[in-house]
Amino acid sequence: MVVQPQKQGQLIRMGTGELDRLIGGIPMPSMNLLEGENDTGKSVFAQDVTWGALTSGFTVRYITTEMTAQSLVSQMESLSFNATPYFIEGRFKITAFHAKGINWDENIASNYLSVMFNFIKKKGDANVIVFDSLTYIATHSSEKDLLNFLSELRNYVDQRTRGVFVTIHPFAFDSNLLIRIRSICDGHIVFKVKTLPSNETARTLEILKLRGAAKATNNLCTFKVEPGIGLRVLPFTQVKA
Repeated sequence: MVVQPQKQGQLIRMGTGELDRLIGGIPMPSMNLLEGENDTGKSVFAQDVTWGALTSGFTVRYITTEMTAQSLVSQMESLSFNATPYFIEGRFKITAFHAKGINWDENIASNYLSVMFNFIKKKGDANVIVFDSLTYIATHSSEKDLLNFLSELRNYVDQRTRGVFVTIHPFAFDSNLLIRIRSICDGHIVFKVKTLPSNETARTLEILKLRGAAKATNNLCTFKVEPGIGLRVLPFTQVKA
């Protein structure tokens, strides 16, 4: 089944109500960069977006280079996102492009990028597409191949009115290349780990750019990831220094 393009102005709602109220939804079409080091919450945010999209009636294609389909569904279940019925129904589509353990070189990385884009274009079966993570492949790609891939994806997003989310680890990229990657995207969200006044650790997300968003305020929030609950936004009183 080919999913028809969505109308301009539709929003992807977040799966967590508190986060959805802060952000106000993510516009369609849009291409969004989720940037942060290991264990800063990028994947949890991507899964939150996935859950919000599924419960809003969208079809999601989740491309993972780090997990299997079973482990992804299990992780979402642990965050209280009951994705199994959507997976069985076929509205939650998971594609595992294995990246670990491969003897990478520039040609292999280039082929992977081509295969991924052609796969997306041929299928055309999802309103929302998540890449988690692009780092393994991108770090072995030439700058030209990577930028071509992202530019083609950018055009696909606009032509088909899709929502795309790409997670990356910034340490793996040259600063000049990062600037160019960020400029291609409509949204740029940065994730970090923060130490609270209580000496507990939490995560922060900062929305540096989100074209067409309904809300321009509250672009920084602190959150925790709690098993069985998911992503919990912390009130200002808990995080202020």
